[in-house]
Amino acid sequence: MGVRKELIEDKSDVVIMGGGLAGLSLAIQLKNKAPDASIMVIEKARFPRPEAALKVGESTVEVGSHYFEKILGLKNILDQEIRKLGLRFFFTRNDNRDITLRTELGPSHFLTVWSYQLDRGRFENALAKHCENLGINLISEASVRDLELAKNDSRVLFKKRGETHSLKAKWLVDASGRASLLKRKLGLAKSIKHNINAAWFRIAAKINVDDWSTDVEWKKRNELTRYASTNHLYGKGYWTWLIALSSGSTSIGIVADERIHPFNTINTFDKAREWLKNYEPQCSDRIEEKIDLFQDFLCLKHFSYRCKQLYSEDGWCLTGDAGMFLDPLYSPGSDFVGMNNGFITDIISKFLQGQNISQEVHEHERTFRSIFSGFTPIYEDQYSTMANSKVMSSKFVWDLMMYWGGIAPLFFNQKLTDIEFMNFARPILFDFFNLNVRMQDLYRAWTVLDDDQQHPAGIFLDYAELPLVKQLNRDLLVLKEDEKLLKQLRENLKSAGELADEIYSEAIKDYSELKDENVSTSSSSIAHLKGFYNEFTVR
Repeated sequence: MGVRKELIEDKSDVVIMGGGLAGLSLAIQLKNKAPDASIMVIEKARFPRPEAALKVGESTVEVGSHYFEKILGLKNILDQEIRKLGLRFFFTRNDNRDITLRTELGPSHFLTVWSYQLDRGRFENALAKHCENLGINLISEASVRDLELAKNDSRVLFKKRGETHSLKAKWLVDASGRASLLKRKLGLAKSIKHNINAAWFRIAAKINVDDWSTDVEWKKRNELTRYASTNHLYGKGYWTWLIALSSGSTSIGIVADERIHPFNTINTFDKAREWLKNYEPQCSDRIEEKIDLFQDFLCLKHFSYRCKQLYSEDGWCLTGDAGMFLDPLYSPGSDFVGMNNGFITDIISKFLQGQNISQEVHEHERTFRSIFSGFTPIYEDQYSTMANSKVMSSKFVWDLMMYWGGIAPLFFNQKLTDIEFMNFARPILFDFFNLNVRMQDLYRAWTVLDDDQQHPAGIFLDYAELPLVKQLNRDLLVLKEDEKLLKQLRENLKSAGELADEIYSEAIKDYSELKDENVSTSSSSIAHLKGFYNEFTVR
Protein backbone atom coordinates (compact mmCIF):
# COMPACT_ATOMS: atom_id res chain seq x y z
CA MET A 1 0.00 0.00 0.00
CA GLY A 2 2.21 2.84 -1.21
CA VAL A 3 2.08 6.25 -2.84
CA ARG A 4 2.66 6.44 -6.57
CA LYS A 5 4.88 9.33 -7.64
CA GLU A 6 2.23 10.49 -10.11
CA LEU A 7 -0.17 11.18 -7.24
CA ILE A 8 1.61 14.50 -6.71
CA GLU A 9 -0.76 17.22 -7.98
CA ASP A 10 -3.33 14.54 -8.87
CA LYS A 11 -6.97 15.32 -8.21
CA SER A 12 -9.49 12.92 -6.68
CA ASP A 13 -13.22 13.24 -6.42
CA VAL A 14 -13.04 12.40 -2.72
CA VAL A 15 -10.16 12.36 -0.25
CA ILE A 16 -10.91 10.78 3.13
CA MET A 17 -8.46 11.69 5.87
CA GLY A 18 -8.42 8.69 8.18
CA GLY A 19 -8.51 4.98 7.47
CA GLY A 20 -10.21 3.73 10.60
CA LEU A 21 -13.70 2.31 10.96
CA ALA A 22 -15.54 5.48 9.89
CA GLY A 23 -13.26 6.38 6.98
CA LEU A 24 -12.95 2.91 5.47
CA SER A 25 -16.67 2.18 5.74
CA LEU A 26 -17.50 5.56 4.16
CA ALA A 27 -15.12 4.81 1.27
CA ILE A 28 -16.89 1.50 0.67
CA GLN A 29 -20.37 3.06 0.85
CA LEU A 30 -19.38 5.87 -1.52
CA LYS A 31 -17.81 3.48 -4.02
CA ASN A 32 -20.90 1.26 -3.94
CA LYS A 33 -23.11 4.29 -4.59
CA ALA A 34 -20.81 6.04 -7.12
CA PRO A 35 -18.67 3.33 -8.80
CA ASP A 36 -16.94 5.79 -11.12
CA ALA A 37 -15.82 8.11 -8.32
CA SER A 38 -12.10 8.31 -7.60
CA ILE A 39 -11.66 7.89 -3.84
CA MET A 40 -8.46 8.25 -1.85
CA VAL A 41 -8.01 7.32 1.83
CA ILE A 42 -5.02 8.75 3.71
CA GLU A 43 -4.15 6.92 6.94
CA LYS A 44 -1.28 7.66 9.33
CA ALA A 45 -1.00 4.08 10.65
CA ARG A 46 0.26 1.10 8.72
CA PHE A 47 -1.68 -1.92 7.52
CA PRO A 48 -2.17 -4.59 8.54
CA ARG A 49 -3.07 -3.32 12.00
CA PRO A 50 -2.42 -5.41 15.13
CA GLU A 51 -5.37 -7.66 15.87
CA ALA A 52 -7.64 -6.53 18.68
CA ALA A 53 -6.57 -2.92 18.13
CA LEU A 54 -7.16 -0.89 21.26
CA LYS A 55 -10.09 1.28 20.21
CA VAL A 56 -13.49 2.23 21.55
CA GLY A 57 -16.16 0.69 19.33
CA GLU A 58 -15.53 -3.03 19.73
CA SER A 59 -19.19 -3.68 20.41
CA THR A 60 -21.99 -2.98 17.95
CA VAL A 61 -25.74 -2.86 18.35
CA GLU A 62 -28.51 -3.26 15.81
CA VAL A 63 -28.19 -0.14 13.64
CA GLY A 64 -24.41 -0.39 13.32
CA SER A 65 -24.56 -4.11 12.63
CA HIS A 66 -27.22 -3.58 9.96
CA TYR A 67 -25.04 -0.89 8.40
CA PHE A 68 -22.01 -3.16 8.08
CA GLU A 69 -23.95 -6.27 7.14
CA LYS A 70 -26.67 -5.06 4.77
CA ILE A 71 -25.83 -1.55 3.58
CA LEU A 72 -22.11 -2.21 3.05
CA GLY A 73 -22.62 -5.90 2.24
CA LEU A 74 -19.93 -7.17 4.61
CA LYS A 75 -21.63 -10.22 6.13
CA ASN A 76 -18.74 -12.47 5.07
CA ILE A 77 -16.40 -10.30 7.15
CA LEU A 78 -18.78 -10.09 10.11
CA ASP A 79 -19.09 -13.87 10.13
CA GLN A 80 -15.47 -13.95 11.33
CA GLU A 81 -16.43 -11.92 14.42
CA ILE A 82 -18.37 -12.92 17.55
CA ARG A 83 -22.15 -12.86 17.33
CA LYS A 84 -23.17 -10.81 20.32
CA LEU A 85 -25.63 -12.07 22.93
CA GLY A 86 -27.00 -8.61 23.61
CA LEU A 87 -26.21 -6.15 26.37
CA ARG A 88 -25.96 -7.60 29.89
CA PHE A 89 -25.80 -5.72 33.19
CA PHE A 90 -24.85 -6.69 36.75
CA PHE A 91 -25.85 -4.20 39.44
CA THR A 92 -23.66 -3.50 42.44
CA ARG A 93 -24.39 -5.49 45.61
CA ASN A 94 -22.50 -5.38 48.89
CA ASP A 95 -18.76 -5.52 48.14
CA ASN A 96 -19.16 -6.93 44.60
CA ARG A 97 -17.29 -10.13 45.47
CA ASP A 98 -20.14 -12.50 44.58
CA ILE A 99 -21.71 -12.05 41.17
CA THR A 100 -24.64 -14.34 42.03
CA LEU A 101 -25.85 -11.71 44.51
CA ARG A 102 -25.94 -9.01 41.85
CA THR A 103 -29.21 -8.41 40.02
CA GLU A 104 -28.64 -9.42 36.41
CA LEU A 105 -30.43 -7.73 33.52
CA GLY A 106 -29.84 -9.51 30.23
CA PRO A 107 -31.15 -11.83 27.52
CA SER A 108 -31.36 -15.58 28.08
CA HIS A 109 -31.25 -16.12 24.30
CA PHE A 110 -30.65 -14.29 21.05
CA LEU A 111 -33.27 -11.90 19.73
CA THR A 112 -34.16 -11.73 16.04
CA VAL A 113 -31.77 -9.00 14.86
CA TRP A 114 -28.08 -9.80 15.07
CA SER A 115 -25.24 -7.67 16.39
CA TYR A 116 -21.53 -8.34 16.82
CA GLN A 117 -18.43 -7.86 18.95
CA LEU A 118 -15.77 -6.45 16.62
CA ASP A 119 -12.10 -7.24 16.90
CA ARG A 120 -11.25 -3.80 15.57
CA GLY A 121 -7.77 -4.52 14.22
CA ARG A 122 -8.93 -7.61 12.38
CA PHE A 123 -12.12 -5.92 11.16
CA GLU A 124 -10.36 -2.79 9.89
CA ASN A 125 -7.76 -4.91 8.09
CA ALA A 126 -10.61 -6.66 6.28
CA LEU A 127 -12.22 -3.30 5.45
CA ALA A 128 -8.92 -2.03 4.02
CA LYS A 129 -8.55 -5.11 1.83
CA HIS A 130 -12.15 -4.71 0.65
CA CYS A 131 -11.46 -1.06 -0.21
CA GLU A 132 -8.51 -2.01 -2.38
CA ASN A 133 -10.57 -4.72 -4.10
CA LEU A 134 -13.09 -2.01 -5.00
CA GLY A 135 -10.38 0.18 -6.52
CA ILE A 136 -10.14 2.65 -3.66
CA ASN A 137 -6.60 4.01 -3.27
CA LEU A 138 -5.48 3.54 0.33
CA ILE A 139 -2.31 5.41 1.32
CA SER A 140 -1.03 4.19 4.68
CA GLU A 141 1.78 5.52 6.90
CA ALA A 142 1.00 9.01 5.63
CA SER A 143 0.47 12.02 7.91
CA VAL A 144 -1.53 15.06 6.85
CA ARG A 145 0.58 18.20 7.27
CA ASP A 146 -1.73 20.94 6.03
CA LEU A 147 -5.07 21.66 4.36
CA GLU A 148 -5.82 24.36 1.81
CA LEU A 149 -9.59 24.73 1.57
CA ALA A 150 -11.41 26.03 -1.48
CA LYS A 151 -14.92 25.42 -2.81
CA ASN A 152 -14.86 21.88 -4.24
CA ASP A 153 -11.16 22.30 -4.97
CA SER A 154 -9.26 21.69 -1.74
CA ARG A 155 -5.69 20.56 -1.37
CA VAL A 156 -4.21 18.10 1.12
CA LEU A 157 -0.51 18.15 1.89
CA PHE A 158 0.74 14.91 3.44
CA LYS A 159 4.06 13.35 4.21
CA LYS A 160 5.06 9.76 3.55
CA ARG A 161 8.53 8.31 3.96
CA GLY A 162 10.01 11.76 4.39
CA GLU A 163 8.51 13.15 1.16
CA THR A 164 5.72 15.72 1.04
CA HIS A 165 2.94 15.11 -1.46
CA SER A 166 0.04 17.25 -2.64
CA LEU A 167 -3.38 15.98 -3.57
CA LYS A 168 -6.40 17.98 -4.71
CA ALA A 169 -10.00 16.93 -4.10
CA LYS A 170 -13.52 18.02 -4.97
CA TRP A 171 -14.60 16.67 -1.58
CA LEU A 172 -12.57 16.42 1.60
CA VAL A 173 -13.86 14.20 4.41
CA ASP A 174 -12.36 14.28 7.88
CA ALA A 175 -12.42 10.80 9.41
CA SER A 176 -9.27 11.39 11.47
CA GLY A 177 -10.89 10.57 14.81
CA ARG A 178 -10.05 12.75 17.78
CA ALA A 179 -7.25 14.41 15.81
CA SER A 180 -10.18 16.28 14.18
CA LEU A 181 -8.09 17.87 11.42
CA LEU A 182 -10.88 19.87 9.80
CA LYS A 183 -12.54 20.75 13.07
CA ARG A 184 -9.29 22.30 14.29
CA LYS A 185 -8.62 24.04 10.98
CA LEU A 186 -12.07 25.65 10.87
CA GLY A 187 -12.60 26.19 14.60
CA LEU A 188 -15.65 23.95 14.70
CA ALA A 189 -15.12 22.41 18.15
CA LYS A 190 -18.06 22.62 20.54
CA SER A 191 -18.06 21.35 24.11
CA ILE A 192 -20.72 19.34 25.90
CA LYS A 193 -21.43 19.30 29.62
CA HIS A 194 -21.48 15.49 29.81
CA ASN A 195 -18.19 15.10 31.74
CA ILE A 196 -17.34 11.40 31.67
CA ASN A 197 -13.92 9.73 31.47
CA ALA A 198 -12.78 6.30 30.32
CA ALA A 199 -9.82 3.97 30.64
CA TRP A 200 -9.52 0.60 28.96
CA PHE A 201 -7.06 -2.18 28.31
CA ARG A 202 -6.78 -5.64 26.82
CA ILE A 203 -5.78 -8.98 28.28
CA ALA A 204 -4.70 -11.73 25.83
CA ALA A 205 -7.03 -14.28 27.43
CA LYS A 206 -10.69 -15.07 27.88
CA ILE A 207 -12.18 -13.52 30.99
CA ASN A 208 -15.56 -15.21 31.16
CA VAL A 209 -18.18 -14.01 33.62
CA ASP A 210 -19.68 -17.52 33.61
CA ASP A 211 -16.57 -18.73 35.45
CA TRP A 212 -17.03 -16.32 38.35
CA SER A 213 -19.29 -18.72 40.24
CA THR A 214 -19.81 -22.46 40.59
CA ASP A 215 -23.47 -22.01 41.54
CA VAL A 216 -25.38 -24.41 39.26
CA GLU A 217 -28.69 -22.52 39.29
CA TRP A 218 -26.97 -19.24 38.47
CA LYS A 219 -25.06 -20.83 35.60
CA LYS A 220 -28.02 -22.46 33.91
CA ARG A 221 -30.45 -19.55 33.88
CA ASN A 222 -29.01 -18.52 30.49
CA GLU A 223 -29.29 -20.83 27.49
CA LEU A 224 -25.99 -19.54 26.09
CA THR A 225 -22.73 -18.27 27.54
CA ARG A 226 -22.63 -14.78 28.98
CA TYR A 227 -19.16 -14.50 27.45
CA ALA A 228 -20.76 -13.53 24.12
CA SER A 229 -22.59 -10.55 25.66
CA THR A 230 -21.25 -7.08 26.17
CA ASN A 231 -21.08 -7.42 29.96
CA HIS A 232 -21.49 -4.33 32.13
CA LEU A 233 -20.69 -4.14 35.84
CA TYR A 234 -22.72 -1.25 37.20
CA GLY A 235 -21.99 0.85 40.27
CA LYS A 236 -22.70 4.37 41.44
CA GLY A 237 -21.25 6.76 38.91
CA TYR A 238 -19.54 4.13 36.78
CA TRP A 239 -19.76 1.06 34.61
CA THR A 240 -17.12 -1.44 33.66
CA TRP A 241 -17.24 -3.36 30.40
CA LEU A 242 -15.99 -6.81 29.46
CA ILE A 243 -16.01 -7.53 25.73
CA ALA A 244 -14.90 -10.79 24.12
CA LEU A 245 -12.80 -10.41 20.97
CA SER A 246 -12.45 -12.96 18.19
CA SER A 247 -8.66 -12.98 18.57
CA GLY A 248 -9.16 -14.49 22.04
CA SER A 249 -8.39 -11.29 23.91
CA THR A 250 -10.76 -9.56 26.31
CA SER A 251 -11.32 -5.82 26.38
CA ILE A 252 -11.91 -4.33 29.84
CA GLY A 253 -13.03 -0.73 30.27
CA ILE A 254 -13.87 1.67 33.09
CA VAL A 255 -16.25 4.54 32.27
CA ALA A 256 -16.94 6.96 35.10
CA ASP A 257 -18.46 10.29 36.06
CA GLU A 258 -15.71 12.76 36.93
CA ARG A 259 -17.71 14.06 39.91
CA ILE A 260 -17.81 10.63 41.55
CA HIS A 261 -14.68 8.91 40.22
CA PRO A 262 -12.09 11.51 39.14
CA PHE A 263 -9.97 10.90 36.08
CA ASN A 264 -6.78 10.82 38.13
CA THR A 265 -7.97 7.60 39.80
CA ILE A 266 -8.02 5.62 36.52
CA ASN A 267 -5.64 7.40 34.12
CA THR A 268 -2.80 4.86 34.32
CA PHE A 269 -2.88 1.08 34.17
CA ASP A 270 -1.70 0.76 37.76
CA LYS A 271 -4.37 3.20 38.95
CA ALA A 272 -7.04 1.37 36.94
CA ARG A 273 -5.98 -1.92 38.53
CA GLU A 274 -6.22 -0.35 41.99
CA TRP A 275 -9.62 1.16 41.14
CA LEU A 276 -10.91 -2.26 40.09
CA LYS A 277 -9.66 -3.80 43.34
CA ASN A 278 -11.67 -1.21 45.26
CA TYR A 279 -14.92 -1.20 43.26
CA GLU A 280 -14.99 -4.44 41.27
CA PRO A 281 -12.83 -6.87 43.29
CA GLN A 282 -14.22 -10.05 41.72
CA CYS A 283 -13.42 -8.73 38.27
CA SER A 284 -10.04 -7.55 39.53
CA ASP A 285 -9.18 -11.01 40.84
CA ARG A 286 -9.78 -12.56 37.41
CA ILE A 287 -7.68 -9.91 35.70
CA GLU A 288 -4.81 -10.25 38.17
CA GLU A 289 -4.72 -13.99 37.47
CA LYS A 290 -3.94 -13.11 33.83
CA ILE A 291 -1.90 -9.96 34.40
CA ASP A 292 1.13 -11.41 32.63
CA LEU A 293 -1.02 -11.39 29.46
CA PHE A 294 -1.60 -7.63 29.63
CA GLN A 295 -1.44 -6.07 26.15
CA ASP A 296 -2.06 -2.32 26.19
CA PHE A 297 -3.83 0.57 27.92
CA LEU A 298 -5.50 3.82 26.88
CA CYS A 299 -7.56 6.50 28.60
CA LEU A 300 -9.69 9.49 27.60
CA LYS A 301 -10.67 12.50 29.66
CA HIS A 302 -14.04 14.21 29.11
CA PHE A 303 -14.61 12.23 25.94
CA SER A 304 -17.96 13.74 24.84
CA TYR A 305 -18.10 16.64 22.40
CA ARG A 306 -20.11 18.21 19.61
CA CYS A 307 -19.27 20.06 16.41
CA LYS A 308 -20.60 23.35 15.02
CA GLN A 309 -20.99 21.98 11.50
CA LEU A 310 -20.66 18.55 9.86
CA TYR A 311 -21.43 19.13 6.16
CA SER A 312 -20.67 22.02 3.80
CA GLU A 313 -21.65 22.82 0.21
CA ASP A 314 -18.05 23.99 -0.20
CA GLY A 315 -16.96 20.37 -0.36
CA TRP A 316 -16.10 19.10 3.10
CA CYS A 317 -17.67 16.82 5.71
CA LEU A 318 -16.80 15.25 9.06
CA THR A 319 -17.61 11.71 10.15
CA GLY A 320 -16.95 9.39 13.08
CA ASP A 321 -15.10 10.74 16.09
CA ALA A 322 -13.79 13.64 14.01
CA GLY A 323 -17.28 15.14 14.31
CA MET A 324 -19.29 14.29 17.43
CA PHE A 325 -19.08 11.68 20.16
CA LEU A 326 -21.59 11.06 22.93
CA ASP A 327 -20.95 8.02 25.15
CA PRO A 328 -19.93 4.35 24.73
CA LEU A 329 -22.80 3.03 26.89
CA TYR A 330 -25.14 0.91 24.74
CA SER A 331 -22.41 0.91 22.03
CA PRO A 332 -23.87 3.66 19.78
CA GLY A 333 -20.59 4.60 18.05
CA SER A 334 -21.10 2.47 14.94
CA ASP A 335 -24.73 3.59 14.79
CA PHE A 336 -23.67 7.22 14.48
CA VAL A 337 -21.00 6.25 11.93
CA GLY A 338 -23.63 4.47 9.83
CA MET A 339 -26.08 7.37 9.97
CA ASN A 340 -23.43 10.03 9.34
CA ASN A 341 -21.85 8.11 6.46
CA GLY A 342 -25.29 7.70 4.91
CA PHE A 343 -25.82 11.46 4.91
CA ILE A 344 -22.35 12.10 3.47
CA THR A 345 -22.80 9.47 0.76
CA ASP A 346 -26.11 11.01 -0.27
CA ILE A 347 -24.61 14.51 -0.44
CA ILE A 348 -21.43 13.61 -2.33
CA SER A 349 -23.01 11.12 -4.77
CA LYS A 350 -25.67 13.66 -5.77
CA PHE A 351 -23.02 16.33 -6.22
CA LEU A 352 -21.00 14.04 -8.47
CA GLN A 353 -24.16 13.52 -10.55
CA GLY A 354 -24.38 17.29 -11.06
CA GLN A 355 -27.30 17.87 -8.68
CA ASN A 356 -27.78 20.89 -6.44
CA ILE A 357 -27.10 19.66 -2.90
CA SER A 358 -27.94 22.73 -0.81
CA GLN A 359 -31.15 21.17 0.54
CA GLU A 360 -29.40 17.87 1.35
CA VAL A 361 -26.61 19.64 3.22
CA HIS A 362 -29.07 21.63 5.32
CA GLU A 363 -31.62 18.90 6.00
CA HIS A 364 -29.12 16.11 6.73
CA GLU A 365 -27.27 18.33 9.19
CA ARG A 366 -30.58 19.11 10.86
CA THR A 367 -31.55 15.45 11.09
CA PHE A 368 -28.24 14.19 12.46
CA ARG A 369 -28.11 16.96 15.08
CA SER A 370 -31.67 16.29 16.20
CA ILE A 371 -30.86 12.58 16.65
CA PHE A 372 -27.69 13.35 18.61
CA SER A 373 -29.54 15.87 20.79
CA GLY A 374 -32.49 13.54 21.22
CA PHE A 375 -30.28 10.79 22.63
CA THR A 376 -28.09 13.03 24.80
CA PRO A 377 -30.53 13.04 27.80
CA ILE A 378 -30.15 9.25 28.00
CA TYR A 379 -26.60 9.86 29.26
CA GLU A 380 -26.33 13.34 30.78
CA ASP A 381 -26.42 13.28 34.59
CA GLN A 382 -27.54 9.62 34.51
CA TYR A 383 -24.42 7.89 35.84
CA SER A 384 -25.70 8.18 39.41
CA THR A 385 -28.64 5.92 38.47
CA MET A 386 -26.37 3.01 37.54
CA ALA A 387 -26.22 1.55 41.03
CA ASN A 388 -30.01 1.16 41.22
CA SER A 389 -31.22 -2.10 39.67
CA LYS A 390 -34.92 -1.21 39.66
CA VAL A 391 -34.55 2.28 38.22
CA MET A 392 -31.87 1.32 35.72
CA SER A 393 -33.63 -1.82 34.46
CA SER A 394 -36.70 0.32 33.83
CA LYS A 395 -34.53 2.92 32.14
CA PHE A 396 -32.87 0.31 29.91
CA VAL A 397 -36.20 -0.90 28.53
CA TRP A 398 -37.29 2.69 28.05
CA ASP A 399 -34.04 3.45 26.20
CA LEU A 400 -34.70 0.41 23.97
CA MET A 401 -38.14 1.85 23.24
CA MET A 402 -36.51 5.08 22.09
CA TYR A 403 -33.99 3.21 19.97
CA TRP A 404 -35.92 0.33 18.43
CA GLY A 405 -39.20 2.24 18.36
CA GLY A 406 -37.98 5.55 16.95
CA ILE A 407 -34.67 5.86 15.14
CA ALA A 408 -33.87 2.24 14.22
CA PRO A 409 -36.96 1.66 11.99
CA LEU A 410 -36.02 4.75 9.99
CA PHE A 411 -32.48 3.48 9.49
CA PHE A 412 -33.48 -0.09 8.63
CA ASN A 413 -35.90 1.27 6.04
CA GLN A 414 -33.19 3.68 4.74
CA LYS A 415 -35.41 6.71 5.27
CA LEU A 416 -33.10 9.09 7.13
CA THR A 417 -31.84 10.55 3.84
CA ASP A 418 -35.33 10.78 2.34
CA ILE A 419 -36.02 14.47 2.95
CA GLU A 420 -39.68 14.37 1.96
CA PHE A 421 -40.39 11.40 4.21
CA MET A 422 -38.45 12.91 7.12
CA ASN A 423 -40.65 16.01 6.98
CA PHE A 424 -43.55 13.71 7.95
CA ALA A 425 -41.53 11.67 10.45
CA ARG A 426 -39.88 14.61 12.22
CA PRO A 427 -42.91 15.59 14.37
CA ILE A 428 -43.17 11.99 15.57
CA LEU A 429 -39.47 11.97 16.50
CA PHE A 430 -39.91 15.30 18.26
CA ASP A 431 -42.64 13.77 20.43
CA PHE A 432 -40.38 10.78 21.16
CA PHE A 433 -37.51 13.06 22.18
CA ASN A 434 -39.72 15.36 24.24
CA LEU A 435 -41.12 12.40 26.17
CA ASN A 436 -37.60 11.05 26.61
CA VAL A 437 -36.43 14.25 28.31
CA ARG A 438 -39.19 13.96 30.91
CA MET A 439 -38.54 10.26 31.47
CA GLN A 440 -34.84 10.83 32.04
CA ASP A 441 -35.73 13.55 34.57
CA LEU A 442 -37.93 11.01 36.34
CA TYR A 443 -35.12 8.45 36.56
CA ARG A 444 -32.76 10.97 38.15
CA ALA A 445 -35.36 12.02 40.73
CA TRP A 446 -36.39 8.41 41.42
CA THR A 447 -32.81 7.36 42.09
CA VAL A 448 -32.36 10.04 44.73
CA LEU A 449 -35.30 8.63 46.72
CA ASP A 450 -34.81 4.89 46.22
CA ASP A 451 -32.35 2.68 48.14
CA ASP A 452 -31.39 -0.13 45.81
CA GLN A 453 -29.93 -2.26 48.59
CA GLN A 454 -33.47 -2.75 49.91
CA HIS A 455 -34.48 -4.62 46.74
CA PRO A 456 -34.07 -8.41 46.48
CA ALA A 457 -30.57 -9.61 45.63
CA GLY A 458 -29.47 -12.04 42.94
CA ILE A 459 -32.51 -11.95 40.67
CA PHE A 460 -32.46 -12.31 36.89
CA LEU A 461 -34.43 -9.87 34.75
CA ASP A 462 -34.73 -11.46 31.32
CA TYR A 463 -35.57 -8.68 28.89
CA ALA A 464 -35.47 -11.09 25.93
CA GLU A 465 -38.80 -12.48 27.20
CA LEU A 466 -40.59 -9.12 27.34
CA PRO A 467 -43.26 -9.17 24.59
CA LEU A 468 -42.75 -5.47 23.86
CA VAL A 469 -38.99 -5.92 23.44
CA LYS A 470 -39.34 -8.98 21.23
CA GLN A 471 -41.89 -7.26 19.01
CA LEU A 472 -39.85 -4.08 18.59
CA ASN A 473 -36.80 -6.12 17.69
CA ARG A 474 -38.64 -8.34 15.18
CA ASP A 475 -40.26 -5.33 13.52
CA LEU A 476 -36.86 -3.92 12.54
CA LEU A 477 -36.54 -6.50 9.77
CA VAL A 478 -40.01 -5.84 8.34
CA LEU A 479 -39.49 -3.28 5.58
CA LYS A 480 -42.50 -1.06 4.96
CA GLU A 481 -43.85 1.38 2.42
CA ASP A 482 -43.91 4.99 3.58
CA GLU A 483 -47.46 5.15 4.93
CA LYS A 484 -47.11 1.87 6.79
CA LEU A 485 -43.80 2.98 8.28
CA LEU A 486 -45.30 6.25 9.49
CA LYS A 487 -48.19 4.27 10.97
CA GLN A 488 -45.72 2.01 12.79
CA LEU A 489 -43.84 5.02 14.17
CA ARG A 490 -47.10 6.49 15.48
CA GLU A 491 -48.04 3.16 17.05
CA ASN A 492 -44.58 2.95 18.64
CA LEU A 493 -45.00 6.47 20.00
CA LYS A 494 -48.35 5.47 21.49
CA SER A 495 -46.72 2.42 23.09
CA ALA A 496 -43.97 4.69 24.43
CA GLY A 497 -46.57 6.93 26.04
CA GLU A 498 -48.28 3.93 27.63
CA LEU A 499 -44.94 2.59 28.83
CA ALA A 500 -44.14 5.99 30.32
CA ASP A 501 -47.48 5.95 32.14
CA GLU A 502 -46.79 2.55 33.64
CA ILE A 503 -43.25 3.39 34.72
CA TYR A 504 -44.48 6.65 36.22
CA SER A 505 -47.25 4.82 38.09
CA GLU A 506 -44.74 2.33 39.46
CA ALA A 507 -42.48 5.13 40.66
CA ILE A 508 -45.15 7.19 42.42
CA LYS A 509 -46.61 4.08 44.06
CA ASP A 510 -43.57 4.13 46.36
CA TYR A 511 -42.68 7.82 46.20
CA SER A 512 -45.66 10.15 45.95
CA GLU A 513 -43.36 13.18 45.79
CA LEU A 514 -42.46 12.12 42.24
CA LYS A 515 -45.89 13.32 41.12
CA ASP A 516 -44.26 16.70 40.67
CA GLU A 517 -42.20 15.25 37.82
CA ASN A 518 -45.31 15.34 35.57
CA VAL A 519 -44.21 12.58 33.23
CA SER A 520 -47.54 10.94 32.46
CA THR A 521 -48.58 11.66 28.88
CA SER A 522 -51.80 9.82 28.22
CA SER A 523 -54.94 8.66 29.95
CA SER A 524 -55.12 5.52 27.85
CA SER A 525 -55.17 2.09 29.40
CA ILE A 526 -51.79 0.55 30.05
CA ALA A 527 -53.19 -2.95 29.60
CA HIS A 528 -51.60 -2.97 26.15
CA LEU A 529 -48.26 -3.67 27.82
CA LYS A 530 -49.70 -6.33 30.15
CA GLY A 531 -47.77 -4.98 33.10
CA PHE A 532 -44.20 -4.04 32.27
CA TYR A 533 -42.75 -4.96 35.64
CA ASN A 534 -44.64 -8.22 35.87
CA GLU A 535 -43.45 -9.27 32.44
CA PHE A 536 -39.83 -9.56 33.50
CA THR A 537 -38.93 -13.26 33.83
CA VAL A 538 -37.35 -13.43 37.27
CA ARG A 539 -35.31 -16.55 37.93
